[in-house]
Amino acid sequence: MGYKADEIGRRKMLLITMILSLAASLLSALMPEFWSFLVMRFFVGLFVTGPSSLIVTYLSEFTKISLRGSVINYQSYFIGISMILMTCVASVLLPLKLHHRIVNDYALTSWRVVALLNLLPGIIGLVTLWFLPESPKYYLAVDQQKRAMEALERCCRLNKGKDVTLSSLGVESVTQPRLPEKPIHRSAFARQWYDVAPLLRGLYFRHLALASAAIFILLGTGAGLASWMLRVRNLTLKNKDSQTICVVLEKFDEHKMDLPKCDLGMDDLKDSVFHGLAVLGVFIFTSILLIWFGRRVIVFLYVLGAALAGFLLNFAKDETLILVLFLIYIVAPLCSLRLTLSMLIDLIPTNLRGKAVSISMMVGCLGGLVASLFVGYTMKLNCYVTFNTFVLALICKMCLIFQSLAPS
Repeated sequence: MGYKADEIGRRKMLLITMILSLAASLLSALMPEFWSFLVMRFFVGLFVTGPSSLIVTYLSEFTKISLRGSVINYQSYFIGISMILMTCVASVLLPLKLHHRIVNDYALTSWRVVALLNLLPGIIGLVTLWFLPESPKYYLAVDQQKRAMEALERCCRLNKGKDVTLSSLGVESVTQPRLPEKPIHRSAFARQWYDVAPLLRGLYFRHLALASAAIFILLGTGAGLASWMLRVRNLTLKNKDSQTICVVLEKFDEHKMDLPKCDLGMDDLKDSVFHGLAVLGVFIFTSILLIWFGRRVIVFLYVLGAALAGFLLNFAKDETLILVLFLIYIVAPLCSLRLTLSMLIDLIPTNLRGKAVSISMMVGCLGGLVASLFVGYTMKLNCYVTFNTFVLALICKMCLIFQSLAPS
C-alpha cells in the first residue's frame, strides 16, 4: 500500500483502498455462514490497511512540522469516538434479536444490521476524501509542479477566501528539499527494489529500524494485549474474593469456566465503552500536553505510565483499580503510536514516506499478532511472566526513545 501510494499518489490509493474495504465489509455482512464471512473479513483487513496507514502520511503533508503532531493527534480523536459509537450501537441493537426472514434460512439479523451501520463512517469518509486535493508534496516528488500549484491554490482559497490567490500572496513557484532523482526506466521488479533500497541503508534505515521496533512494542501492548482484556476482566468479575489478576487466573482453568453467552448487551460491552472513552480522553489530554512539551517527551511519559501500570497489576486487587490500570497499560501505548509515526515522517523524504510508514506499520501489526499469541500461550502457564514481559518491552521502548527518532 505504501509503495503504491508513493507511486500513484496518497489520495488515489486512499480512495481505492477505502472503496475495496467498504465493498468487502458490505459483502461480509451479507454472507450466509461463518466461513464465507471470515474470508470476507480477511479482505476487509487486507484493504483497510490503506486508510489506516496512509491517512497519517496524507494529512502530515498538508501540515508544517511544528504542528504535525497536533494535527495528527486531532485526527486520532475519531479512533476513540468510533470505539464508543460502534460499541453503543451494538449494545442497543444486538439485544433486540432482530430476525427478518428473507429466503429459506437466510435472515436479516441484529448482527447484520450492526455490520451495515458500521459502513456509514467509511462512506462519509470516502465522500469527504473525494472532494479533497492530492498532496502537493507528492506532486513535487513526482515532478508535477503545475499540479502541486493547483493543489496549493485550492488550499489557499479554502484558508484565505475565494478572492485570494497564491500570486496575490507573492508565491509564484514551490519546491521542497530532498527531491528524488529522475526515474530510470527499469522492469517492474527492479524498479520496486531500487525504490525501496534507500530505506535499507544509512540514516534512513536507522530511523526506520528504530520506528519499527518502537511500533512493534506499542501495537503489541496496545492491540495484542488489549485483545485479551475482556476475557481477563470477565474472569476477575466472576471472582468473589479480592485477589490479583494472576491469582484469579490460577483459580479458573478451562474446565471450571462457564461458556460465554451469545447474547451481548451494555453490561457485557461496557468495558469496551470505557476503553473507547479512555482512548478519546488520552488523545484530548495529548493535545493539551503538546502545547508545552515535544512529541518525544510525551511518548516517553506515556510509555513510562504504561510500564508502571503493568507493574502495579501484579499487586492490584480492587476490580475498579484493575480496570483503571489495565486501561492505562493498553491505552497509553496505543495513543503514542501516531506521535511516533509523525516523528518518522519528519525524517523521511516524500518519495519514501509512504513506504516507510507502511513498513513500520507492517512490523507493528506483526507485534500485535506475536503479542496476542504470546498472551494466549503463556497466561495459563505463568501470568506473572506474561504481564511483566510487556513491562520489560515497554522499558525497551523507553530506551529506543533515548536513541531519538527526531528532536521533538
